[in-house]
Amino acid sequence: MKTPLLTLSFLLFAFTTQADIVLDTNGKAGNSTYPVNVLKPFSEIDLGKPLRFLPLIRIGIIPTDTFLNIEFVHTPVGVSSVNWITVKDLGETWTVGIGGPEDHEGSETLGGLFKINKSDLGYKLSFLPYINGPLSGDIGTYIDDDRKWRLVVTNGEPCVVVFQKVVVESS
Repeated sequence: MKTPLLTLSFLLFAFTTQADIVLDTNGKAGNSTYPVNVLKPFSEIDLGKPLRFLPLIRIGIIPTDTFLNIEFVHTPVGVSSVNWITVKDLGETWTVGIGGPEDHEGSETLGGLFKINKSDLGYKLSFLPYINGPLSGDIGTYIDDDRKWRLVVTNGEPCVVVFQKVVVESS
């Protein structure tokens, strides 16, 4: 069985006042499955892993400026869940991670919701925690000590995302 998927090239967060429909580079999208790079590879050829956007209100499309959960389609080995969360694991920097608190022993974790918003060159992502607090903002990138591109919650430069339709064989 073939399942249509979309791919994220880069990520970015912001808030807007007018909602649009999230579209892929072919001008189409809907209640679909998407791949994303939580750790952005150096190669532009690597499009990431399959990802689902789960709006709180499911109407068959993904409007911009709508709260949603993000999760991977397949659970990576050694992780309890596919859900995106934030993890305070780079000093005072909050990174985007997956799983639950049990997967990030020794690090503070915080669940929340994400938004996709329109940008001049594509889309931006933002994060808002479930509980009130100072942590909210755009999703940007940070190169860690191991030279890995990490997704981080930032009030600085967000990362821009585009969606591309791909077909993945499901088993």
